[in-house]
Amino acid sequence: MMDEMMMDKMMTKRRMSKKTLASIKAYLFLAPFLLLFITMVVYPIALGAKLSLYGQRGARMWYIGLQNFATIFQDPKFWESFRIPFFLLTVQVPLMLFSAMIIAFLYEKMEKHGGGLYRFIYYLPHTIPGIVTGIVWSYIFSDSMSPFRPVLDLLGFSGTKILTRPNLQFILLLITLWAFTGYTAFVIYSSLIAIPKAFSEQAQLDGATFWQIAFKIKMPFLRDVCITLFIFNAIGAIQVFNEPWMLGKLVVLPSNYTPAMYIYNSAFAQGRFTYAAAMGLILALLTFIFSLYILRNATKQMLTGESQLLP
Repeated sequence: MMDEMMMDKMMTKRRMSKKTLASIKAYLFLAPFLLLFITMVVYPIALGAKLSLYGQRGARMWYIGLQNFATIFQDPKFWESFRIPFFLLTVQVPLMLFSAMIIAFLYEKMEKHGGGLYRFIYYLPHTIPGIVTGIVWSYIFSDSMSPFRPVLDLLGFSGTKILTRPNLQFILLLITLWAFTGYTAFVIYSSLIAIPKAFSEQAQLDGATFWQIAFKIKMPFLRDVCITLFIFNAIGAIQVFNEPWMLGKLVVLPSNYTPAMYIYNSAFAQGRFTYAAAMGLILALLTFIFSLYILRNATKQMLTGESQLLP
């Protein structure tokens, strides 16, 4: 009896040691990522949260608690800066998702006729760094060097400026559609090819056309990926910075043209780093609340739809 108890204890110790060793190996495997995540994400957020609680004048800082946040809620420039993100969120994101879905269906339709080449061409703009994209589009829309200048002169618009503040939002719409539609279409296509072919084959036997199969049968399967892409692109629209910043070299823009530009100008042009840190936290919080709201509503709709399908 004693021998059996000793054997059980020894087996238990061995199992515990194996589990401990496995845990150590797992943490060692995760260590590089955790170190990078803590250094590049957790620490800057913690430092920004600390700085947001201080006032600043030059190099001198003093503790003021939540006063920066109270000032931001009464700062009209901060809330006015959301006009461009709101325009991109309500126009660019839905238009891009719809266009990307059409392109993804065309990818599938053209799979045997150079589909890989088309995917490469549409995806290529997304691989170009944002700063390079800004330089290229700045050249395209510049008044003196634009390739469209001779065409405009020929049509009698020789004195017309190509890039002005009123039409800048539509130029931003064009740039973001050019840069991200191909990537979004590629992600949708990746989900599209995972749909069982039995559904489309059965619909074809019943006489359905390609687009009827695409919109009535396959589109419901893409709901989850479209929600995810909507959230990611909405976050990008709220935090837009590179494109208006580069085009701002050609047209005079207010410091609060977008929230990210207002935060950047407050920190580096005006030296209000603590105030900018507080604005950054509020922008991150608003983005998180919006994303959570969209995700929860989408989840409720999916659960409601599934419950209606059940007998």
